[in-house]
Order: sequence, then structure tokens, then C-alpha cells
Amino acid sequence: MSSPLIEAQGLARRFQSGDGFLEVLKNVDLRIETGDTVSIQGESGCGKSTLLNLLAGLDQPDAGKLLWESSAVTGFPNDQLAIRRARLIGMVFQSYYLVPEIRILENVMLGGRIAGKTDNLEERSNVLLERVGLADRRKSLPATLSGGERQRVAIARAMVTMPKALLADEPTGNLDEATGDSIMDMLQELCDEEGIALVLVTHNSVYAARMSHSWNLRQGILEPV
Repeated sequence: MSSPLIEAQGLARRFQSGDGFLEVLKNVDLRIETGDTVSIQGESGCGKSTLLNLLAGLDQPDAGKLLWESSAVTGFPNDQLAIRRARLIGMVFQSYYLVPEIRILENVMLGGRIAGKTDNLEERSNVLLERVGLADRRKSLPATLSGGERQRVAIARAMVTMPKALLADEPTGNLDEATGDSIMDMLQELCDEEGIALVLVTHNSVYAARMSHSWNLRQGILEPV
């Protein structure tokens, strides 16, 4: 069996709730292999985004271990995690998180600069904007774009770092059905062509069914569908 890109071993996360604690995740095990497509479903507030943040090293578990490419990273300092994350993981969120004051091309390039991947950065960014159908909007500001167009920019920004895994947290949540379908088509096409693993958190059972592996998170427990 090949080594996984991302592996969760018994991850647990709890948060203060009144005088006690709310256990959001309980003993979660998950393996993400090269080229995998994985969906995580569950009711609102069940901990899907919390799990994605743990897999990305943006949050630390209360118990368990996180491994990236077979190397344990649980408890690493944030600066070390950021460097390693930039080499492995791209992220797409429901709320785009574009910088409103800079143009579209600069937003995409920003992802590469943050990751320290600046070689041929402008060329890569222009190629990705062409791929997502926004080459003619590269000089536009985010405010002039539709929601679907902003999400396409966010996808290009995540892809410009040449990640091995893309974690997408409700990437179609703010979009109408037709636009959401086109975004999902694009995500899958780009990941498939580049051999990038895709981890999709979604409420949409149709999108979840497109993935090769489907999981459901309920009462803190992650189970295969």
C-alpha cells in the first residue's frame, strides 16, 4: 500500500461549552492517497470544517495524530506547519477570501508568494486564469466579478502552488445550482488532470456521490457511506 498524502489517526477535538466540553470529533481515522477524491458530509455544525482545518494543520487536535506524507506534524510550530502546508495542500473556501484592493491576477499570484513558490509565478497564474475562463478579467478587481467568477479565481489561487491535495470547504455553498455545477466540474477536471487529491466538504449529496470515497460525520464519528 502506498504512503498516504494525509493521514488522520484517532483525531479528537473538543470545545468549551458552558461548564463542560462539546466533543466535536471523536477518534477520527482517515487516509488521503494520491489522486483520491473524497467527500465528507454531515449536518450543519457537525464538525466538517473543524476536521478539514485539522487535516490542513490550521488547528490542533486534542488527541490523535496527523501525518503528512508519513511524517507526523501534530504539535509542530505554526511557522513550520505553514512551510510544509504550502508544499502539500491547497485550500478553497465557501467565502472566496480574495483581497478586494488588488486585481485578479495579483490575487492568484498572492497564493504563490505566500507559499514561497515564485518561480515563473506570473506565467503559471496567467495559465490558470486561462484554464478557469478568466483570462480576460485578469486586470479586474474582485468586486466586479460574480460569485462564480470569484470562486474560479480562488481555485486558480489554490492551484498556483501546485499542491498534491486540494481541500475544499463547501466551495459551492454561496452559488446557485448551475454555477455550482460548473465549479464542481472545473474542480474535478483540474484535479484529475494534475493528479491532485480532492477532499470535498459538502451538503450536496449529488456532488458527494461524484467522489470515489464518501464519508459521513455524525455526532463526532466519521463513517464510510
